Amino acid sequence: MRLQFLVLLVLFFSLGIINAQEIDSKTFRNYDYIYKKHIKSVQFYPFESEIDYPILSLHSPGHFVLSFDDMEAYTKDFSYKIIHCNANWEPTLELDPIDYIDGFQENRFYESQNSFSTKVPYTHYEVKIPNEDIKWTKSGNYLLKVYRDNDENDLIITRRFMIVDTKIKVVPQLRRSATPPNALSHQELFFVIEHAGFKIGNVNEQIQTAILQNGRWNNSIINLQPTYIKDEEIGYNMHGKLIFPGYKEFRPLDIRSFRFRTLQVEQLQEYNNGFELWLFEDVNRQHIAHLFTHDLNGNFLIETHDERDATLEGEYGDINFSLKALTPYNGDVYLLGGFNNFQPKEEFKMTYNDNRRGYQLTTKLKNGFYDYIYGLAEKNSNKINFKILEGSSFETENDYLFLVYFKEFGGLYDQLVAYQKFNTRPN
Repeated sequence: MRLQFLVLLVLFFSLGIINAQEIDSKTFRNYDYIYKKHIKSVQFYPFESEIDYPILSLHSPGHFVLSFDDMEAYTKDFSYKIIHCNANWEPTLELDPIDYIDGFQENRFYESQNSFSTKVPYTHYEVKIPNEDIKWTKSGNYLLKVYRDNDENDLIITRRFMIVDTKIKVVPQLRRSATPPNALSHQELFFVIEHAGFKIGNVNEQIQTAILQNGRWNNSIINLQPTYIKDEEIGYNMHGKLIFPGYKEFRPLDIRSFRFRTLQVEQLQEYNNGFELWLFEDVNRQHIAHLFTHDLNGNFLIETHDERDATLEGEYGDINFSLKALTPYNGDVYLLGGFNNFQPKEEFKMTYNDNRRGYQLTTKLKNGFYDYIYGLAEKNSNKINFKILEGSSFETENDYLFLVYFKEFGGLYDQLVAYQKFNTRPN
């Protein structure tokens, strides 16, 4: 009887876990998210650069590219649609799809391609938007949803992108923080909105702003109130408020080859069914002086030196990361970067090894060049602390994106009327 009870108890908790995972995969999120573990190497970028931010001009002839691999490696029926959102990324309920779309809101992926002669098989999907089926007609925030079998509850990917109709100008500047604890570790910004010839009746009601560090929305600063308003100029000189930790340059990982060891690879092994790579052990950088290195500001590239076409011939390998730590930290340590949207999912949580005196993680990545960092999810906190493991420096090179939204009196949606990318590296 006791054995039957234990079996039922295990079955109950197992079903609970499965149901929780199913619920999690079907819970719609209005931000960048990958809903299935078998979906890998998701990229969404403007046509000119794989590592640029998802922003296009309303009148640009360009397009976005969405690409990803399905490790289940058989052809599926995927669909996508776009949704206009307000400045806070909530669907714009005042607009019908016909108000902002020229074409069909819901469309299919017409083509898929199987990987070619790879040890680990996968199916590659790619779509360009806008295209003959869909075009947008208004500026603002948009959310791209990908789902399976015309079932919007069977979510695969969500991605944010912005369409700007430039009507005003943003002029940003960087300075060292005047607050003593932050002077060596943080970057403080201020900016001016110049709107010559563009009438703004009530700045506090009609203008919304967002400032992003390296394209990340999860630590953005939004809806600042101006410190001064002139005839055709709005100033944001926010002493101590518009401030970001500089952090350190991202850790680089070059795995464009699985045949030869690159700088970060200590060992590699080729098997009949795949590759395995062991990286040199990383150390805590909190008390290490800042060192400038060229990085992708958290992004990643899919490239290979072993074959001609990384898209279909790029290999997936099991990559072993390790982080030195004499004792465990008070919280969970995660491997983070653009490849997983800087999200602390269970599959990227590291395990402490008492014998090795450090944290370890094995994850599958495709041939390419990756930026990554380590983050600590402290107990009793929902935030990820990067400074404990990576440190922070004023000198670090970062991108800052300045977005300005405008809503007309009586208007139905938030227009994106200004966008400026600002890099902190000295000229």
